[in-house]
Amino acid sequence: MDRWLVHLARVLGTAAGALAGVVAVQLMRLRRMEFLPGHPGFYINHVVHPNGDERRGPRLRMAVLGDSTTAGVGVERAEDSLPYLLARLVADAEAREVHVVSFGWAGARVADLVRQQLPRSLQPVRGTAVEPFLPGADVVAVVIGSNDATHNTPPGRFRSDLRSVLEMVRVSAPSARVVLAGIPVFRGALRGIEPLIFLADQYARLLRPISRSEAARGGAAYGDLAGEVPERLRGRTDALSSDQFHPSAVGYAAWADVIAAALLSETPGQAEPAGA
Repeated sequence: MDRWLVHLARVLGTAAGALAGVVAVQLMRLRRMEFLPGHPGFYINHVVHPNGDERRGPRLRMAVLGDSTTAGVGVERAEDSLPYLLARLVADAEAREVHVVSFGWAGARVADLVRQQLPRSLQPVRGTAVEPFLPGADVVAVVIGSNDATHNTPPGRFRSDLRSVLEMVRVSAPSARVVLAGIPVFRGALRGIEPLIFLADQYARLLRPISRSEAARGGAAYGDLAGEVPERLRGRTDALSSDQFHPSAVGYAAWADVIAAALLSETPGQAEPAGA
């Protein structure tokens, strides 16, 4: 990648990130969902039942950590959100109920998972059993990195924080299956500021290989959103929500398919060659 392009991405990416944050917060306000850091509520706290009558075992517990895409931003119903759709795929594949709780919020970066979301996940969730939620989790999904790309988190810090997240998850939920979703492709969203989105995506290219390699190092499956989602949505005009930045129900369904396929295959991510 040309160094001048990386430099421009670092200089201008923050503008794209700021705009994305404004869009996310305004959308949440329109929906009366002020679920920002420290808010006691959870937009996604549901038990998802598998299709069919067969049940193979007790209920599974799924914890989701991440950004606005894990908090239902972009859709009107919890049933169309990424955590719910992912839980649906796991429930059907395992023929078991899945209790899914998302600890994510709009604007979160990987450092926020270390400082706030993981500590919250180690506390009881209101309306559930009294024990902490994460330590009893059977599945943990981490969807993070987009805001780190738009806000230019230094690659070294991104790696160290992401490594801490996966290590903390592994220590807290040693028997859980873990999946890390890679940073999606930004181009095509918010066409009115396409140059900024393009530059943010160039910076994301620096971080995506880090996500993949840290997933492999941490024994987590890797959902390659940038590599697999665009082909699944080729020709679709309804993959983005009304804010033209976050996925719609159609977009989230494609994300869930990719993440669930990686998770259910139980194949850890493989490191990319340097400079990918």
